[in-house]
Amino acid sequence: MRTRIIHRGLWLLFLLTPLMVMAQSSAKEKFFADYEALINKIQGDNGEVLSPENYAQAVEYFEEANKAYEEKEGTSEIRELLEQSAQYAHAAEKVINLAMVTIKSAIEARDAALDAEAPLYAQELWEEAEDIFKNAATNLEDDDVDDAREYGTEAEQVYRQAELLAIKNGILGEAREAVQLAREQKADEWAYRTFTDARNLLAQTEQILESNRYAKDEAVKLAQEATYQARHAAYLAKTIATLAEKDENWEKLILKFEEILTELGSQFNYTPRFDAGFESSVRTISGYISNLKKDKRTLVQENGTLQEELNAVREREANYSTELQKKLAREARIKKVKELFKPNEARVIYEGDKITIRLVGLTFPSGQAIIQPEYFSLLSKVQQALRDFPDSHYVIEGHTDALGSARKNKLLSDQRAQSVREYLMANMDMDKNQITSIGYGEEKPIASNETREGRQRNRRIDIVINLDNE
Repeated sequence: MRTRIIHRGLWLLFLLTPLMVMAQSSAKEKFFADYEALINKIQGDNGEVLSPENYAQAVEYFEEANKAYEEKEGTSEIRELLEQSAQYAHAAEKVINLAMVTIKSAIEARDAALDAEAPLYAQELWEEAEDIFKNAATNLEDDDVDDAREYGTEAEQVYRQAELLAIKNGILGEAREAVQLAREQKADEWAYRTFTDARNLLAQTEQILESNRYAKDEAVKLAQEATYQARHAAYLAKTIATLAEKDENWEKLILKFEEILTELGSQFNYTPRFDAGFESSVRTISGYISNLKKDKRTLVQENGTLQEELNAVREREANYSTELQKKLAREARIKKVKELFKPNEARVIYEGDKITIRLVGLTFPSGQAIIQPEYFSLLSKVQQALRDFPDSHYVIEGHTDALGSARKNKLLSDQRAQSVREYLMANMDMDKNQITSIGYGEEKPIASNETREGRQRNRRIDIVINLDNE
């Protein structure tokens, strides 16, 4: 009888233990909720930038309170730490509100520089502006509004410079490199006209951006043309330099052109003669081609209706069989991909013409985009999965939770997605245009950002395999 009572007691304890853990967790969340919400609000209001010292102190005391709770220290001590955290958070709130009035223009300039990806394309100017802006924020925390305003004005100017430089570098980088390579091929000597066109187009692009840094569409179009002309000039320069080495090379070039025309003429049973130049032969071949086009149009018109009907019948017959085979083959490959991953590594989602590999097992250090070696084996499985769809286009999507600045989150998610792309590119034989990366930041949550679990789920990397080309 006593043994039975003991067994029942143990069974009851087994049932109650999870409830006790949940109760403790719930108690902690209730105890910390208001303070955590305050920290999150300051972070969302960009307190880390606008009031760095107060924000850092608020976070430090909050973390100490968490540690004290885990170590089961007294409630009064934990409450004191949380209150100190709240004091610094409220001080940060005041500084943030003051900053939105005092250095508003600098904040707007900083946002614009971030939009232009100045940390990537104008790193030195960006870091200089950040140092000056930090001085402005520090002076606001010290209640020195006049000095803060001066630093804010200076920071605004440097941020605007960084923004313009970032826009230029982002748009003109490839064209500048192409012009430099053409110059190294001595295109300014051997292909002067084409090289000059490339330089003029590059200069026009810079002038457009100088007058209106947001006229990106027009600038991109001109920059692409400048790139083409620079590469064309490099090719011409290399060819002409080779011709200039020996006089006989000019004859070889002309004979090569004659061979091309002779080959074209043979398609029409016509043998060109070049004792009086190329013009007569070119006109004759052009006439043959023109007649062929007319004949083709006539044949297409005569046979169009019959061909359409025949194609329709063949399509109906082939589609059913082909689609069925494709569907079965695709499902087999998707099943194979799903079996590659353990539940704690990835979820494989198949919807429509897309397969999403959600890497639940891949995480990054806070605020960083460096892939840790412990995840290389997981990414090796991703490579296996991608090899099962060699003709598809892959998109690496980076996602974050909603804490902090939306722009900062977007930049971080873009950097993380780019890191995964670069890793896959380095370990797989694929064309760089086959795989792209994009950071969505907090734009596409899959869970609520109001809970830790939800935020953890939202911080993720998705590998999207597009099956459209299959």
